[in-house]
Amino acid sequence: MNVNTGELRILASGRGNTVARDLMQLKREGFTPVPEEHEKEALEILAEKQQTIVDLTSDTPLVNWAKSQQAMHKPDTKNKRAMRKKSQRINRRR
Repeated sequence: MNVNTGELRILASGRGNTVARDLMQLKREGFTPVPEEHEKEALEILAEKQQTIVDLTSDTPLVNWAKSQQAMHKPDTKNKRAMRKKSQRINRRR
């Protein structure tokens, strides 16, 4: 599940290497595996589809978990700002 957009995808089972590669690709795209306690609800929402969008304004355990994960996945703007300032100083010297 992408906790920022609410997109929920099912990971197709297959060979071990294929599943691992798919999982790594999804993590790069910002997806987080749904914990076991919310898998049943996630499968009910998917209802035989490969992917769907979850309404993040609803009050369900899956959505509450996603909201709690959003804080951990937010970019650290303070570090980005510091890096940008440092880069600007270095580039001015050239």
